[in-house]
This record gives sequence, structure tokens and C-alpha cells, in this order.
Amino acid sequence: MILDVDYGEPDEPVVTIRMTKAQAEWAQSGLSDIACWARGFNAALKEGESDRSPMGLSEIRELNIALKKALDKVDQR
Repeated sequence: MILDVDYGEPDEPVVTIRMTKAQAEWAQSGLSDIACWARGFNAALKEGESDRSPMGLSEIRELNIALKKALDKVDQR
């Protein structure tokens, strides 16, 4: 799923999370760290251990991208 309201259904409610730019940068940085850790963890798994792979990596990635886009919009003002 792409976390971008432009890709949603026209009649679907939109959720807005209000935060300061500093808070968004803090959250975005943390999401980047978690995603990096998860990719490294996955790379270290031995054959047959894929059931130990952390879940939610694609969701973390999409939320991180959404935050980066929102921060870019703030910087363009």
C-alpha cells in the first residue's frame, strides 16, 4: 500500500497527524534507524530462519517516505 492520500479512494476519510517540523524530523530519523536495523537483521539470518524476520518493514518504509514528503512540502514554503 502506498501511504499517500492521492492514491486513496475518493470517499475514504483522511487522517491528519499534527506535529511540529522538529517532531516529524525526529520520527522520520527514528523510522530510518528501525528500517536499517531490520534490513541488517534480515541479512544476518541463516537459511531457513525467514520466520524470524521482523514484520512491518514495508509499513515502516512507507510511513518514512510519507514523512519525508511532508517535510519536503514544509521546506518548499
